Amino acid sequence: MENVNSTNLNDNLTDSGAGKWSSGLNDSGSGIVKNRSFWLVADAELIVYGATEPSAKLTIGGEEVPLAADGTFRIQVPFRDGTQKYDIKAVDVTGEQEKSISMKFDRTTPLDDTNEKDNAETEWF
Repeated sequence: MENVNSTNLNDNLTDSGAGKWSSGLNDSGSGIVKNRSFWLVADAELIVYGATEPSAKLTIGGEEVPLAADGTFRIQVPFRDGTQKYDIKAVDVTGEQEKSISMKFDRTTPLDDTNEKDNAETEWF
């Protein structure tokens, strides 16, 4: 209790009458002992969208994708680490014409020090 201001001794006492040193209070913070669980999650999604003739057949990666009435489409997929390739193909209603686009996306997460809320570790401060 070296740094206690002698003119305001009561300011350094807790409700029980004990001083800072016995209560856990200190000059660097409130000194209240708290249990806290700290967690963080983050991820990304990839949205592929476009349009073609409304009567066309559209596939992405060989799987048929439904078109809106105006010929637009939109897919939303997880964007995980690694390479994801999307081969997009539209074939006209007669099957005589086709157009295609190949898209390739790479994701790298250099640091992943995350944890789910359910796996948060209890820390005492």
